[in-house]
Amino acid sequence: MHNSKQEAVAPLFSKICISVFGRTIPELKERISVARTFNPAFVELRLDYLREPSDLFRLSLNLRGNEIFTFRSRSEGGQAKVSEKNRIGIIEKIISQSGPPFVDIEIAALDSRPELGRQAKLAGSKLICSSHDLDSIESLSRLRRLVVRAFKENNPYAIKIVRKALDFADNRRILSLYNLSEQIGTSKLIAFCAGPLGILSRISCVASGSPFTYVSLPGEATAPGQLAVSTMQKLLQNW
Repeated sequence: MHNSKQEAVAPLFSKICISVFGRTIPELKERISVARTFNPAFVELRLDYLREPSDLFRLSLNLRGNEIFTFRSRSEGGQAKVSEKNRIGIIEKIISQSGPPFVDIEIAALDSRPELGRQAKLAGSKLICSSHDLDSIESLSRLRRLVVRAFKENNPYAIKIVRKALDFADNRRILSLYNLSEQIGTSKLIAFCAGPLGILSRISCVASGSPFTYVSLPGEATAPGQLAVSTMQKLLQNW
């Protein structure tokens, strides 16, 4: 796992997180193995893609300390058709039974269930507080308040803000959030735009201060505008 000093000096092309998914546990394990051949800084496990959420409790992986466990809510782009109550229960079991190195939980979920963040930290998991809107983007002032509030209430490893770019200028708006670095202490910021018009921010966010940018295996994007790992590596190598 990279510490903050290593992240600061790491070449941009290495600062990637490959999001992987599988409909079954064997399928997920296979994709994790493929992702590791690219030597990413992080691997995100999109557990909401599994057909049977109960399979999560049979998940047995050789963790390397750079895995992010995510069970995304359907309202923020997740795939699982489960009630929010059941989803929260699944996240609690992921934390208690799997001990993930990193766990991504939505700010909205933490607002209603603040104990989730405490449970993650007690389990030794580093918390990523996230917020996604894949349809629109609000004012910069509201985005700034959201980031600062997430830091004050959760003191997480990272705060992740994703909004859909409706025009090219939205890239500049979302990237300007990195000016908040002094207001969020040791928490890192991961902020970029989704959608075809947001690709620039996905590339330039790491130069702005994000510890990584999200990519996919070829042909297996988990979000709109997400680039394949090899494409992103080439772009960042020449950035």
